[in-house]
Order: sequence, then C-alpha cells, then structure tokens
Amino acid sequence: MSSLNDIGLADAEILIVESSLIQALKLQATLEQYDYRVTVAGDGMEALEYLKEHSPCIVISDIVMPKMDGLTLCRKIRSFSQDNYTYIIIITAKGNKEDLVEVFNSGADDYVPEPFDLEELKSRINTGERIINLEEKHKKLQNLLIESRNKVKIVFDTLHEEIVALEDQFRIVSANKAFVDGAATNFKSAIGRQYFTYVSDKRLFHSSKTIKKLLDKVFDTGLPQFFLDKSTDNHGDVKYKQITLLPIKDGAGKVFQVVVVSKDITEDKKKTEKINTLNKQLLEKASQIKEKNKKLEQTLKQLEETQSQIIQSEKMASIGQLAAGVAHEINNPIGFVSSNLRTLIDYQDDLNGLIELYRGLITALDKKNKEKLSFDVIDQVAKIKYQEADIDIEFVQEDIMDLIGDCREGTGRIKKIVIDLKDFAHPGGDKIQTTDINRGLESTLNVVANELKYKATIIKDFGDIPTIKAYPQQLNQVFMNILVNAAQAIEKQGEIKIKTQQVNGKIEISISDTGCGIPKENLLKIFDPFFTTKDVGKGTGLGMNIAYSIIKKHKGTIEVDSNFGQGTTFTIRLPVD
Repeated sequence: MSSLNDIGLADAEILIVESSLIQALKLQATLEQYDYRVTVAGDGMEALEYLKEHSPCIVISDIVMPKMDGLTLCRKIRSFSQDNYTYIIIITAKGNKEDLVEVFNSGADDYVPEPFDLEELKSRINTGERIINLEEKHKKLQNLLIESRNKVKIVFDTLHEEIVALEDQFRIVSANKAFVDGAATNFKSAIGRQYFTYVSDKRLFHSSKTIKKLLDKVFDTGLPQFFLDKSTDNHGDVKYKQITLLPIKDGAGKVFQVVVVSKDITEDKKKTEKINTLNKQLLEKASQIKEKNKKLEQTLKQLEETQSQIIQSEKMASIGQLAAGVAHEINNPIGFVSSNLRTLIDYQDDLNGLIELYRGLITALDKKNKEKLSFDVIDQVAKIKYQEADIDIEFVQEDIMDLIGDCREGTGRIKKIVIDLKDFAHPGGDKIQTTDINRGLESTLNVVANELKYKATIIKDFGDIPTIKAYPQQLNQVFMNILVNAAQAIEKQGEIKIKTQQVNGKIEISISDTGCGIPKENLLKIFDPFFTTKDVGKGTGLGMNIAYSIIKKHKGTIEVDSNFGQGTTFTIRLPVD
C-alpha cells in the first residue's frame, strides 16, 4: 500500500482524534504498519492546539468527544488559513441522512460508520491521498501559471510598445504598463473599460475610426492588420505609431480577443526621413562630384597636353640656345668642303686644258702619217710636257682623292649632327622602348658638343649596364639640361665627368662638374617650377622641374649634391625592370 510519503508529500502525517485511548492506540498501531506517520489527540481541543503548529494531511476524528466534538473541530479546521489542504474523515455511529448531511456541512470530506471496518478505513484514506495529491498538483500548476503570468507581465511591462487585449465588445481585458501610462490611467481602472475611451481623447494619438474598422476586420476575418498612425500631440509635435492588430483564437478557430500593439516610431521615422534626405543630398553630391571629376579629367587632359607643350617648348628653348653652336659646328665642315670643292674645280680646269692638248695631239696624229712626225706634232708634245710639269700632274691626281675624302668626312659629320639634332627635337615621337643609356649620353654629348668644348673636358666612365624600357628622347633631354647647366656653371675651364653603373638592380647615372656650385639655400628649390638663378631672359626655370618630372615618370629618382664654389653632382637612378 502506498503512503503519503510515497506520493511525494513532505512531512505528511495522519492525526487521530479519539477520546478512547485504547481505540486510538489500536488505530495508530494499525496505520503505522502501513508506514504512515501517526499522531494521536485525546479530544477536539487538543487536536486544535496541535493543528495550530502542524499541518497533518489527513485528520481522522470521532464525532462524539468531550470538550469539543468532531463537527466543531471540522468547522474550526476549515476556518484556518492553511497552505496545504487537510482531508477530514469523521468516524460516527450516526447513519441517518440528516446526521450525514450535518457531517459534510461541517466541512468533513468523508465518514466511516462505527464500528468501522479497517479495510474500509484504509480505502477512505487512499481516497484522501488521491484528493490531496490532486490538490497539490493543482496548486503547483496554479503557482506555475501565476509565475508564468507574472513573468509575462514583467516582460510586457518592460516593453516600450503599448499592448492591450480587447474582447469582441472592445472592452479591455489586459494591458501592459506602457499602455496604462500612455492612457494616463491605472491597470485596475483600465480593465473592463471601453478601449475607445482612451483612443477618443487622443492620449494614444490613434485614429479611432480607422482602428475600429481594423478591429472589426480582425474579428471577422481572423487576419492580422497593420496601420501607420500619424497625429499631432498637445505640444504640436508630429507623432508616428506603427499599429499592429493580432487575433487570439480559441480551439475552434474563432477570434475571441484582439491584441493591439502600438509602437512609437517617431524617432525612427525622423531618422529614416533624415537618412532619406541625406541620401538625396549624397546623390546630389555624388552627381556633383561626378561632374567635377569629369571636368577634372578634362582639365587633367588639358594639363597633360599643356605639360607636353611646355616640355616641347623647353626643349625648343634649349635647342634654340644650342642653335648657334650647332650652326658653327655645321659651318666648319661646310667651309672646308666648299673650299675643297673650289680647289677641285681649279684642278678640273687644269685637267680639262691638258685633256684638250691630248685630244689635239690625237687629232694631229690621226691626220698624219705616224711614221713621219711633223713639226706641229712635235710642238704639241712639247706643250703637253710643259703643261704636265706646270700643274704637277702627279700631285694633282694624288690630292684630288684626299680632298674628296675630306669632303666625305665633313658631310658625314654634318649628317650625324643633323640626325642627332632631329631625333632630339622631334615632337611627340617619343615612345617607350628598349633604351641604351650610354648611347643616349653619347648622342646628347654630340648635340651639345659646341656648348661644352670651350668650357670643359669631358671624362666618360661608362659601365657595362643593361638596356632598360624608357622614353629615350625624354631621358636625353634630362641629360642635356644637366650638361648645359654644368657648362654654364664653369666660368673658364673645368671638367665634366659622366659615370654610369648598375647598383642594386638600378642604373645609376652621375654627372659631376667643377663649376661654381649651388648655394645651400637653393638646393631644396632646385627642382621647383620657375626657379632659376640665371639672369632674366636666360632661363625659363622649368628645365630641372621637367627633368624631375621625367625621372619620376620613369619610377626613378634624381638627387643633387653641391658644394658652393667647388662643383655639383646630379645622380639619377632608374629601375632596370
């Protein structure tokens, strides 16, 4: 047989209230055999005192006792405020209907007639155990329900959304703190009142007509509804609320309540509007930037064209500066070529005279008998001999070849100078190509030879360096600017040393002079555009700036080191790759 402890009731016991001590002890001994914990009281007063301090689960009481009978005890027990339910069984000898009604009306749960049967009593106790167990389970479930409801209420009350549940007559059956605060009421007053009492006074800023239509629609269709409410509060500020109406259905699928959730989205709306405004402004700015970029690209293109024109202008200015020297270089070979040609003409005249005499002799010999020479033939022969001696025919014949050789050498020099100058000055023809730096330096030296030869001795120390991919004409222009500046820095006579070598994967070109040097305060400005130390009209101030730009374009570096009064060295480093 299971006991009260078996069903999980802690400290469960049975209280026996019996004035007959023998009967009480007998009943106690019997019940303890079934592992019940039993306490005995001699009458109702003693039992009542015990019940004030203890909570037995089952009370078995005799109906007739001194001081306080069983029915009075029942009424007293039911008047107590107890945490646990007490199951009361009355033992009575009275069996008529009126007496039993009085037993139950006094608060008893069951009765056992005297003399009682022990098995019947155990059955009654088992019934009490089941009822107590059910009562305990009910209480636990009720506590869980209350706890869950309290938790839900706590969660709902912490939400910023206004939440209210309505029945089909739009009366409030539940609400959270946000709704109660927004409606300027309290929870007790709100329950049972018409929802539109709070909507119509605009405390919740709802459009009552729209909300009512949506509520009717939810009750009719069982589908949730949504609505964006816009209104103005008492301060004149615009408010936005997102209204959501959710159906609550019973087991048959019928809507018996609707939950209205109102979320204030004024700040979100303002932020969204601000974001939309900012996005619009951003798009406008992007469009403006795009237009500016387009104009900037056009300006950049024009700038590149202008830069190309400036470079070409600077190149032409440099070439103009060299024009006199180049002309002198060309005039010298042209002078002796012209002189030699005049001499050749004189020689040719002499040869022509001699040839005429030879032809006259031939003619005379043809007319006369060859075996008999006449006087005129002899005279002709004599004149020929005299002419040959007079013009020194052997020298003439030998000198003619020397003169022609000199002419060919002179014209070759002219051709080379003109070709170098043409290649150097050719506009727009410079393309990236395999470039021999040493060859470029040689070509540049040939072009500026007249500018250098009266000022400096050129010392060349060209290393065994690889070719690179570059713009050769642009690099030649850099070399020319540095070389011309070096010559101009030498007052009377000095040296210009040019050295090329490969260092750490780069081609290094150093051009040093023994000129006047550059003052320290000017070294940092040497590559600035329009900076020049030359007299007005003798320099544009763009030469070294253009040189810097060209070297930077080749992913290289150009550095200057100078000691005032001693000389200057420009070092150019260009990547091999």
